[in-house]
Amino acid sequence: MDIKEVTKNMSQNSKFDPSWRDDVFDPMAIEIPLVFPEDTQPNGEIWIKSKPCFREVVFKEEYKHEKPRWQTSILKKSEMMKHYTAKDIQGNVIPMDDNSIYDMVFPPKAWMSDTIQERCMMLAAAKQAQGKVLVGGLGLAIYPQLVFHLQCPIDSITIVESNAKVIELVREPWLKTLSFKHKQQVTIIEGTIEDYLQTTEESFDTIYFDTWEDADPRFLPHVNYLIQLALPKCTGQIQCWGYALMVDILVESALTYVKKDFPFADYQWDPGMEKFSQWLQAQDTTPSEETLKTIAREIALTTVKSLQEYDREHCFTPFAVSHQEAHVNMALSRKR
Repeated sequence: MDIKEVTKNMSQNSKFDPSWRDDVFDPMAIEIPLVFPEDTQPNGEIWIKSKPCFREVVFKEEYKHEKPRWQTSILKKSEMMKHYTAKDIQGNVIPMDDNSIYDMVFPPKAWMSDTIQERCMMLAAAKQAQGKVLVGGLGLAIYPQLVFHLQCPIDSITIVESNAKVIELVREPWLKTLSFKHKQQVTIIEGTIEDYLQTTEESFDTIYFDTWEDADPRFLPHVNYLIQLALPKCTGQIQCWGYALMVDILVESALTYVKKDFPFADYQWDPGMEKFSQWLQAQDTTPSEETLKTIAREIALTTVKSLQEYDREHCFTPFAVSHQEAHVNMALSRKR
């Protein structure tokens, strides 16, 4: 079966629609009341922090609040701390647990946040929930809260979360606000969604995945892997956070790389972009822009690999929160 046939079959699969979009502004998302944990002290793993927000970027458009909106996030240490060592004026190495220094040099990353954009994306998915619901990733419990607020016709929500600390921070503050009926409908399981799908005998009417940090298309092969695992367990529909956006970004990035004559062979790539690189190098002439877009999209939709099969951190990416991080990303992905 060639790649075009695979893409056609995937698009026609009634359980998963790769063209479904959740990156659409919905003003309702701002008004729905949600419950979050209180702030916790920074530590070596993750912690809760809220702050007043006066303006936000929502799908590339700036949104200004008439009054400050409190935004809650789960923060974690910056990945940059793995690659640098701080020293004092005498040249002594500063211990990694000195949060005041390292957090100033390498600001913690908002791992999960109650942004308007996040609310809109979760709301788009929550509107589709029905029957028995399976959720990959607890986060701040935004998705299940929206499902209950919308009074979706559900029977149960099973949430699989791999990080025990996330469960500890989020579960009780949220569950204690639920009615007895809703509380009885919720099951939270510690573990990976991959393991759960491979071992459970349950089937679900709705499956929603949100286990990746951002819309970096390096995640696409793994997301496609999750979709393949979920198809036999799903009797209704599968939704994936940011999927169509990630596909668009991969297509746009591939086109930009070709136009800029990027040295593909000098860098390590995720399985999707590696497949595109190999296809491109096999062409006698530079393909048309339309052909490049078509092939990149087909590859984005059909490349399947679990994260255990490739080292995402050593694959090239344009995603970065700073020039420093971009430099590290390029250094890690460059072939030796």
